[in-house]
Amino acid sequence: MNIAQAKCIPLVSYLERQGLSPQKSRQGGRELWYHSPIRDGDENPSFKVDTVKNLWFDHGAATGGTILDLVRELFACDVRDALAHLDKTGLYSPALASPTTSSKISRGASRRSDAGPKKPAAAGEKEKSWAFELVSSGPLQHPALLQYLTKRGIDHDIAREYLSQIDFKPPHSVGKYFALGYPSGDGFEARNALFKGFVGTGKAVTFHDKPEASVLQVFEGFMDFLSYLSKDAPSQPVGAVLVLNSTNLWRRALPFLDDPRFDEVRLYLDNDAAGDASTRALFENAQNAAKLADMRSYYEGYEDLNAWLLGKKGINFLFYFSKIESNNLS
Repeated sequence: MNIAQAKCIPLVSYLERQGLSPQKSRQGGRELWYHSPIRDGDENPSFKVDTVKNLWFDHGAATGGTILDLVRELFACDVRDALAHLDKTGLYSPALASPTTSSKISRGASRRSDAGPKKPAAAGEKEKSWAFELVSSGPLQHPALLQYLTKRGIDHDIAREYLSQIDFKPPHSVGKYFALGYPSGDGFEARNALFKGFVGTGKAVTFHDKPEASVLQVFEGFMDFLSYLSKDAPSQPVGAVLVLNSTNLWRRALPFLDDPRFDEVRLYLDNDAAGDASTRALFENAQNAAKLADMRSYYEGYEDLNAWLLGKKGINFLFYFSKIESNNLS
């Protein structure tokens, strides 16, 4: 992928892939506003995407640019690594001859903007929210979701312990969808065979504490965590568990990594440019980097833990897990 091709990827589609949904819209959908992905504490969405120019600007950080500038900001990488990361997303298509919005949300907004003159907004009218709305959540039982987990190699009993079945709907829609739901901040990471996104209003890392744990295990996503548990051993986490839910939330992991009760922190991130950048950032910003261990060599050759699990070539990794579990029990 070259720079010109990368700049054709719609920012809205990329942010959607990262689990970020616009919180409000202006100018008939031309401007979409998000909670900033490059800094913490952005309670009032101040990260603007111009869907026509395909540019972003963070008013809190006073910086902006193209999709390449955003990736470099998120992952502290150079242009070459940013291009490699964007290439792996699969979001580029030759049909994208020029920047355009491609998500269902922004297309809908564009159609509304072409429908004719708008009535002036009433004084005090709130901005429309574009976050997916949670309708209900309950026990995991739908056959289609269980079949999806089977294809991903995930044990159903383990999945039921950590996942819910959620119903959700796009804004201003009467139709609803169902998916696996994993708790994340003020909402759920949502997955099914056709959808990957976030349902709710505020994404965050997810912490599973374990009394008296001296080890913290950090996973990039919940599917990696469940893959770890679904292999023959161990059947339970060795220590406490932190799931980032997105590599751009790595800064929020630092307070957990710096907790003095954890003598060792094991990082299970992806074997890709984003995983490289996030792992490097955690090592560089942790107060005591000496207690961090990069575990990715145990699934080298696979993009992530789930790919390793499905590859059924985890002999060395399984041996290492078994050794850890034996040491933990002794």
